[in-house]
Amino acid sequence: MPDLILCGPCGYAENEKDAGKWCLDCEEGLCGDCEKIHKSIKTTRNHRLISIEDFRQIKHIFVSLNCEDHGKRLELYCKTHDIAVCVGCVPSSHKACPDIIPLDKVAENAKCSTALADLENTLTITLQNLQEIIANRESALENLEGQKQTIKDKINDTRARMMKKLEVLEQKILQELDRKHGYCKSEEVQLLTRLKRSLRDLNCLREQTSKLKSFASELQLFIGMRQTNKSVFKEVESVKETIKSVQNCDVYLQLQPSVVTLMNEVDQLGEISVKKTTTSLPFREAKVDQAQIQLPVQETNSINNIQIRLRKRFDVEKKGLLMWLSGCTILSNGNVLIADYLGKDVIKEYSEDGKHIRDIPCSNGPFDFTVTHSDCIAVTYGDKKYVEILDINNNTVVRKFIFEEGCYGISYMENKLFIIIGGIVITDITGGVLKTLDIDCGSYLKTTKDGIYFTHNSTVNCISLTGEKI
Repeated sequence: MPDLILCGPCGYAENEKDAGKWCLDCEEGLCGDCEKIHKSIKTTRNHRLISIEDFRQIKHIFVSLNCEDHGKRLELYCKTHDIAVCVGCVPSSHKACPDIIPLDKVAENAKCSTALADLENTLTITLQNLQEIIANRESALENLEGQKQTIKDKINDTRARMMKKLEVLEQKILQELDRKHGYCKSEEVQLLTRLKRSLRDLNCLREQTSKLKSFASELQLFIGMRQTNKSVFKEVESVKETIKSVQNCDVYLQLQPSVVTLMNEVDQLGEISVKKTTTSLPFREAKVDQAQIQLPVQETNSINNIQIRLRKRFDVEKKGLLMWLSGCTILSNGNVLIADYLGKDVIKEYSEDGKHIRDIPCSNGPFDFTVTHSDCIAVTYGDKKYVEILDINNNTVVRKFIFEEGCYGISYMENKLFIIIGGIVITDITGGVLKTLDIDCGSYLKTTKDGIYFTHNSTVNCISLTGEKI
């Protein structure tokens, strides 16, 4: 029998009555009489009510609507820090933030937001990844069992052709087989256990998300999505870390060459060896949004009303006789990469507080660059007429594209590179030219899903991805 949910107002009057509806705003049950009163009061008539049956679907899904620091209800949203806040947070931590808006306004489109679609897609793709990985590992475990059986068959076949002394040698080799096979099997079982646990947890998160989507309020869904995003991100990173160094175990038998002809001189039948080879497990990347959510489109402010605030200033070390800081970007970890076109042939990496971390070697003086993946950047070299894809983890050149003219500003979006080479040349990630926009532009550009921005004659220009002026 389901847990009884009592009417909150009646309980306050020490009168127990079963609730028929649940108020998502007041977070308490309402009997039929109290529901009528609730709807008749001006301050509560617009509250969102759901049936008790629907409430039971989300009763045990915890979504905190209160501030962890002040214990007050989350009613506001800071666009600067992308976080829900209470009235106590504003004077203490967000006094200087210009964009504090009502949380209800942000959450009103949560159920049809791209963030929810991204979360559901992330859960689906990650669950598919886990199912494929588990199937791969189960197949590897079956192969391991087959290898064991093959070896046992070889051992038994050899035993049939040997005399009494072979029985002693057989026991020794079987013991070694069991020991090393057990070691391999133990590793695979541990990996499968971990992956199945992640599968279970992500299924639970997907079920919770589905229930929140169907039965929870916009506000609960909004906050729940953020909390679920963090759990999904943590689980995804854990799975990726787990499978990063997965190895296949191949157990095989190496018979002594002289076991038949020199049986009396051999003190061991063979040797059980384990050969480990790194295998590439399938894992399709999904968009795991740790913090951001699709907000309603706001009215664009005039550039004249935009105020900028200096966050940090630091000095860049001069590497050569001259210095031209021609390119810059901020990595996902907060570090800053800087190109010095006239300095040494390196890209400099600094921490957020301005501490020099390292120099990334380049083949020439880098003019501009863009991040293509978490560990790769595409670099242009000005008049040197080529572009390189660099792996910044191991400082190696992944690809090199040669062009007929100098390569200057560069930007990356959706597996495409946009490069200023006379006009704007659009290539795929392998360097194949997809399109050329014959446009008189300057040295720098930036791409978004809506268009291409470039500088020319002290002016920022915007064109569509097809080259039409916006």
